[in-house]
Amino acid sequence: MDGEKSRRAFLATAASAGAASATGCLERIPFVGGSDDGGDSEQDEDGDGNENQNENVETDWRSFQYDQANTGYNSDVSVPIREFDLTWRYETSSVVQSSPAVADGTVYVGSYDGNLYALEASNGEELWRFETGFRIAFSSPAVADGTVYVGSDDDVFYAVDAEDGTEVWRYETGGDIWSSPAVVDGTVYFGSGGRFDDVHALDAETGEELWTFGTDESVGSSPAVVDGTVYIGSLDSNLYALDAETGDEVWAFETGDEVLSSPTYAEGTVYVGSSDSNLYAIDAVSGDEEWRYPTDGKIVGSPAFAEGNVYIGSQDGTVYGVRDSGEERWTFETGDEVHSSPTVGQGVVFVGSRDNMFYALRGDNGNELWSAETDDGVDSSAALSNGSVYFGSLDNRIYCLS
Repeated sequence: MDGEKSRRAFLATAASAGAASATGCLERIPFVGGSDDGGDSEQDEDGDGNENQNENVETDWRSFQYDQANTGYNSDVSVPIREFDLTWRYETSSVVQSSPAVADGTVYVGSYDGNLYALEASNGEELWRFETGFRIAFSSPAVADGTVYVGSDDDVFYAVDAEDGTEVWRYETGGDIWSSPAVVDGTVYFGSGGRFDDVHALDAETGEELWTFGTDESVGSSPAVVDGTVYIGSLDSNLYALDAETGDEVWAFETGDEVLSSPTYAEGTVYVGSSDSNLYAIDAVSGDEEWRYPTDGKIVGSPAFAEGNVYIGSQDGTVYGVRDSGEERWTFETGDEVHSSPTVGQGVVFVGSRDNMFYALRGDNGNELWSAETDDGVDSSAALSNGSVYFGSLDNRIYCLS
């Protein structure tokens, strides 16, 4: 099914929003190799295990960009590759920029209407909602040990029981929370802004403050936490490396403008975008620049890393595929700014755009596999779980495509 047929199928299905089954045409697309000339190199289906090899793998996507390193990549998850069905959509009362988390058959996501929603992953049925005092903007929930963690623009960070939506504890920051939390070894890490521009570390069970680190501007970036180090950006133009136990600064790398992008750690390198329009690769130990890749627009989304390739969107309307050496592999033009952070499964890059489209692209050459049209832009980043793709839209809805 080509892209135009996929869009028509999506809109037709959306009219009824009925349940639909997975397509069953799952395969793995190579990240590297094959031709770059746009040809569809079909995968071997003669028993080598590539075709549908992950169709029955059950996986969760428990936090923004999937893991503690923010790679946005799960090598085992199954995804709709050649075509898709709209399984369900759920309408909130306002914009959904928050990215979903999926755990134990439940989708958790925030909305500008101030609610954290828990939805049945299979059919979109609401299980519960938790009301905060203001909008949940970019902060995406993280799920760990039966608790959902999320920040709100009411200046409060919440821990909520994943089963019934009751409050476990709350922590007041004194500023908006756009940062998505990372939960690592019993500690929750996140940033905040407003009057107090800090990085916070809290005890995950009690909410007790362990340490804070002050920057010169708001911290909307979400942390990557790897090998005892917290990597996080600030609107003061710096990417910081902090000791995860003490909050002490290890190093700071200064870009040319605000760092709202969340860093990604992979193989000893930290990748991050900046409003100076560059994608940076920084040595994780020393903080030295390895290379930079220029785009023509601000980068507010976060990189994804998969199999030696970095994927990033820019406000110039382009999605970029870049090798881990800094060499450009491919570009894909959307119709508007890209604020969404790419996510990757089975060699497919999923990303939304302000052009009211959500795209599935080949990881090896950037060609469009299919695209789905929404009624407004897509800033939310996709969660990939159990053969489905979950994301939010500025049209107030949460979508599940299978």
